[in-house]
Formats: sequence, structure tokens, C-alpha cells
Amino acid sequence: MSASAPTAPRSDVPIVILDTNALLDWRVFKDPAAQPVAQAILEGRMRWVACPSMEQEWHQVWPRSYLKAWLPDPMLTLTVFQHAEFVDEPPRGPYRCKDPDDQVFIDLALHVGASWLFSKDAALLKLAKRAKPHGLHITSLQGAYCGFHA
Repeated sequence: MSASAPTAPRSDVPIVILDTNALLDWRVFKDPAAQPVAQAILEGRMRWVACPSMEQEWHQVWPRSYLKAWLPDPMLTLTVFQHAEFVDEPPRGPYRCKDPDDQVFIDLALHVGASWLFSKDAALLKLAKRAKPHGLHITSLQGAYCGFHA
């Protein structure tokens, strides 16, 4: 899990960024809408790129008491980042997210040339229109699921 320089975009495999809510949908809530993206990551049809602060946030969020009702599998939650390609923390990008905790997701997505940023966070979703000229689509896993199954 060593960090590296920015990932060079490969046209054959899109780069995706998953925010913490998207990871919760995948690993804790087991939302069916997360499955197409999760399967694409596991099969190498999408490259999930992350940075250390994202993993740190994940390890602070998933053990919270309100999530215990979902009976999260510790092995699934502790090993989720084994599927990510790690890079160094991104530089501050051109767009400001109203939620400072989510700034890293938009910064990393733009820095590595991601095709997709999956989030349910309203502050990130508001940046979708401005990010589109950069080739970045910001949507929820649920929105992507509808598109995958249209």
C-alpha cells in the first residue's frame, strides 16, 4: 500500500474515486447499486485510486455505533482498500467543496484524471457540472446503477 506519483490515465480502464459513503454502500450496507462498480473494480475493469487520508477516514467511520445494526463484516471492512491503487495526497485542485472533509475526493479525482467520482454527498454532487469538462462524472452509485441498467 505504498503511495506513488499520480496514476497516469489509461484509456482502456477508467479510474474511479469512491468516497466514504460509496464504500459504506459497498462494504457495510451491501447496496445492490454498489455491485456493478464493485464488480468492475474486482475484475479490473475500473481502477479505484485512493490516498492515505481516505483510508484513515474509512477506519474512523465504519466502526461507529450507528453502523453496528448493519452487522458489518470486519474482514470486508478492514480489507476494502486492498482493491485500491494508492497515490500520494493530491494537491489542492481548482474547485472548493463546501464540506472540507470531502475536498480530498474532488482534488484526487481531478489530479489523477478520474472518469468517475462516486458520492452521495450533496457538496460533491454540486460540483458535477463544473467537473464534467475535465472528463469527470460525479454521481452516486445509485445514479450509476440506473445508468448501468437502463
